[in-house]
Amino acid sequence: MNCPDCKDKLDRFVDRELNNTEVLELQLHLEGCPDCSDQYEFQAHLKRLVKHSCDCDAAPAAFREKLRQILT
Repeated sequence: MNCPDCKDKLDRFVDRELNNTEVLELQLHLEGCPDCSDQYEFQAHLKRLVKHSCDCDAAPAAFREKLRQILT
């Protein structure tokens, strides 16, 4: 795998959307490429940060109830 291929697949790797063969190829590339490894670390950290930020907020109960009524 080369750097452009790796960078093209990093989003799907972070989201665990690659098949086993692609994961192995990408992991092997990351072990030997500091630039791609840094990009992976950045994307993985960003995903964790967004997930944490989104987990903190909940819609108000009245809004959730109204939405539930609309959808059922």
